[in-house]
Amino acid sequence: MDWGSAFEAVGGRVVGAIVGVTIVLTACLVGAMAMVGGDTIGVDNRFPYYVLVTAIGFVASLWKLDENDADGTTVLIATAGIALASGILFSFAVEGVVFGIRNPNRILSSQLLVYFLAAGLICTALGMWCLRHWREFTVYESA
Repeated sequence: MDWGSAFEAVGGRVVGAIVGVTIVLTACLVGAMAMVGGDTIGVDNRFPYYVLVTAIGFVASLWKLDENDADGTTVLIATAGIALASGILFSFAVEGVVFGIRNPNRILSSQLLVYFLAAGLICTALGMWCLRHWREFTVYESA
């Protein structure tokens, strides 16, 4: 296989997006582990910023989704879900980075980082697939 041609066909942007999202999701998994394990320090100081990111996600998604032909209930439900997911992912990612900076030996000395990286890559692929096929999940046929 000619990897140069394959890279040109896929494009640097797609590869960059895959790498970036995988790194963020890996940080989210580390953050989730730290939060579940009670190894986070200073979350109460960062919590207002997590709420702010959730609010920004709500406003941005409401603004964007309201341009479509969807009804108001669908737009509000989707907006609430997007806002909640963005706030949770942001908080997990930040806590993962903070945990990694404060405890690099706990991440690098074990093989957890490799497992989290693999899980992040799988979640990236599933997320990209869901974005391409989201209409298949939202079509309702009445009998």
